[in-house]
This record gives sequence, structure tokens and C-alpha cells, in this order.
Amino acid sequence: MRYPSAMRLRKLAITLLSSLALLRIAALLIRRAALFVLIAAVAAVSAAQTQQVPKAEDVKAYREAMAWFKKAEAMIGTPKENSEEQADIFRKAIEIKPDFLEAHYNLGLIYSLQKKLAEAAAEFETVRKLNPDLEGIDQLLAATYRDLGRNKEAIAAIQGALKRQPKNLQLLRALAFLQVHESEDAAAVPTFQAIIELDPKDADAHLNLGILYQRLQRSEEAVACYRAAIELEPSNFSAHQNLGIVLMRQKKDAAATAALEGAQRLSPANPQVLELLGDLYSYQDQTEKAAASYQAAAVKIPDNAALLNKLAFSLAKLGRIQEAAPVLEKAVVLDPVNADSFYLLGDLYSALKRYDESVVAYNNSLKLNPDQKEVHYNLGTLYAETEQYGAARVELKKALEKDPKYAAAWANLAVVCERLELDQEAIQANEQVVALGKAKAGNYFRLGLLYAKGNQPDPSIANFAKAIELEPEKYRQVLKEELKNVHSVLDCVRYKEAFVRLLTGGSPPV
Repeated sequence: MRYPSAMRLRKLAITLLSSLALLRIAALLIRRAALFVLIAAVAAVSAAQTQQVPKAEDVKAYREAMAWFKKAEAMIGTPKENSEEQADIFRKAIEIKPDFLEAHYNLGLIYSLQKKLAEAAAEFETVRKLNPDLEGIDQLLAATYRDLGRNKEAIAAIQGALKRQPKNLQLLRALAFLQVHESEDAAAVPTFQAIIELDPKDADAHLNLGILYQRLQRSEEAVACYRAAIELEPSNFSAHQNLGIVLMRQKKDAAATAALEGAQRLSPANPQVLELLGDLYSYQDQTEKAAASYQAAAVKIPDNAALLNKLAFSLAKLGRIQEAAPVLEKAVVLDPVNADSFYLLGDLYSALKRYDESVVAYNNSLKLNPDQKEVHYNLGTLYAETEQYGAARVELKKALEKDPKYAAAWANLAVVCERLELDQEAIQANEQVVALGKAKAGNYFRLGLLYAKGNQPDPSIANFAKAIELEPEKYRQVLKEELKNVHSVLDCVRYKEAFVRLLTGGSPPV
């Protein structure tokens, strides 16, 4: 893949209630027993308004429940505070009066501190049913569900709180965190937009909105967000890095390079940035810079086979073969199933004249991917250079089986067949080069010699004429030197008028 993916969300600040805050609220609510009296009074007024007289058993239940509540309250500040004994007393109050809101609330807080989160959530849900508008209950539920890993329910709780407080930044940031955690990217976008509307200078909000746009393939909007984050916070490494990645995907290499160079200034040894810069320098044919970046990245992540492959390729392109070979040797140890790595290693060994190792590398590449015509071609050419013509012929034919229009393979096969004295096969190979429109003067010259050797003067002279047309001085001189031999392959054309005219510069035969 041309663009590695390197998006990382900066951790969002989420300030749902901490344990210390829960402790404070617990103490506060337990001490405010008078609140329940107020609620009871309101209930009494309501009953009076509807001309209903409280039943004696209700009054009795209230008094018994309050007695237990006060007993639990007395434990505040003692070693029994938040103990199982205190929780049990609240449970007795609830058993007597099931709609005892404060008892449910405080019992939920104790459960939270005891890490009995499922039980805490159940108590807070009861509180919310009894009084949906109670301040802070949605936040408590959200924090509890979040700690339980029940993020969907936490999201619902925060959304409930936001209906009453739509401009509460703390709630919006908590919601955004949970939406991102649940991969609700599309839903998180308007949440971050609301955060930015309320706090336009929140660089992290711009950054994280940019990441969401990037994930949603909304590249231009992502770029705008990253640029806004950088303007607000020039030292924001992630904004520089992600901006560079988006611009790379847009194939805006110069702009991407500038962005990633900005990231590198903030984190000079970051291997991901160095590798990305190496890629960009390679795309722009700045091979020296590419090699330097890859080398610096490899210092930090020396066991990354893909990175070592890139480094070796850059070094090879610079002609630094001696340096490239050991880098690639390490890469194939780390990743022994990469056919391309063995292919390049074969080329490097061949350039270093380590022919036996080159043959092994090419064969390893072909074992992994037999369909590589180029490797068959290179192996065949290597065999030819080391005068193993039979093996060369086999490999070149395999290359041509993969691609019958592979002109370079036909040309080399022609030479190999000529060495093996397979003249007719050599002629056919050279004729294929001509038919493909890739023939050079040398191909025509070899055809002329082969036809002459086979006592076919007309096609011989015609091909000599093409060779001389393309390179007149060279091939006239070669033919004249050959004619000095008493017995020559040119004997069948030596005295042909058309051939003589070729050598003297006359008109070529028609």
C-alpha cells in the first residue's frame, strides 16, 4: 500500500465523577436527611390538595425507614462508613419504604465505592425513575456504565443529561469519548462540532474531528481540521503527522512532505514519520534523502522487514550495493515469504558477482511466486552470463510462457540458442523481436549471419541492410573484417551484387 495508516486518537479528557467526588457526594447526601423530611412534607401537601389523608401504615413505614436512615447516617466519619453494615441498613430502609430516593442514592454510592458496579447501576436507575430530573444522576449512571464496559448505556445516560444541559462541555466531551470508543464515528462528528462551537480554541477537538473525517473518507474536511489544530497549537505532533498522511493519500507529495517535516521537527526520531518521509522522498526521486530517512527509522525499528526492503532498494538505486545486500539479507530472515525481497537480493548478488547466491535467491523467489516472468528472465540471463546456456534457455522459455510478447527474453533466447548452435531456434527468436517492433541493429545483424550460415542469401542480405541502415559505420566495418577470412560464414553472399553495394555504400536491395 502506498500510504500506511497511522491515525491515533489523542486521549479525550473525560471528567465524569471520580471516586473522591463520589465520597464527597455520599457524605453530603447522607448528612442531608432533612431533605427527605422536605419531600415528605411536599407529599403531604399534595395529599391534602387531593383531599387524601395519609394512611396510618404509611406514616409508620416512613418513621421506621427514617430511623434506619438516621442509623446509617450516624456511621459517617466512623470506620463503618461505606461498610457492608452501613449498606445493609440502607437496604432495610428501602425494604420498608421502596420509594426512599435518598436511601437508593446513598446505597448506590456505597456500591460504587465497593466496586459493586452492577448493583450501583441498579440503584441509580431506581433513583432516576423516582426523580428523572435529579441533578447529576445521569452523570453518575454514565460513569458507572462506563466502568462496567456498558458504553451504549453510558452514552444514553449522557444524552439524557444533555437534553437538560445541551451546552455542557464536560458532558459533550464525555459523550465524544464514548462515541469514539464505540466506533460511532458518524455520531461523534456532530458532538465534536458542538464542542468546537462552544470552545473554538480547543485544539484537541479540531484534531479528533479531523481524525473522524479521515476515517469517513472526508479528506478535505480532515485537512481543514488538522490545519486549524496546528494554527491553535503549532506543537501538535499528531496534527502535523495526520495532515501529512491525508495529503499523501491525495497524492499531494510536496505538501505532505512539508507537513511530515513539521512532525519530524517536533519528534526527530519518530520512526513512523521517518519512514513516511522516506516514502515521499522516493516518490519525488530524492533517493539520497529517502535512504537517509529509512536508515534513521531502521535504527529505531531494526526488525521491520518492510522498512529494510525500502532501505535496501534505495541504497541499490544509489549504487551502494555493498551496503544494500546485508540489509536485504536481514529482511529475508525476518520475512522469509516475501518473493520480492528474494528477487531484489538475487539482483544484488548478481551485481556483486556472487552468482551462486544469486541463483539461490532467484529460485527462492520463484518458489514463493512462480509467476514472475522477470525473475525467470534474470535467472536465465545470469545463467547465460556464466555460460550455462542449457539452463539459460530453460529459464528464458519459462519467462516467455508467462509473457509471449517479452521482447527482451526473445532477444536473450536468440543469443543463447546461437551459442547452443540451435540456429533455426535462434532465427525464430530474433524474428519475434522484429515482429514486436523492438529490434535493434544487432538483432538484424545476427539474423543476417544466421541466414548466411544456413545458405539463405536473400534474407541474409535484407537483414544486413537493416543493420547497416541503423548503424552504417559499425556494421560495414564488421562485415569487411569478416570477408578477410578465406573461409567465412559470409561465403554465400560474398559475391552477391546487392551485398557488394551494401559494403560500398550503394543503394540497398529492394
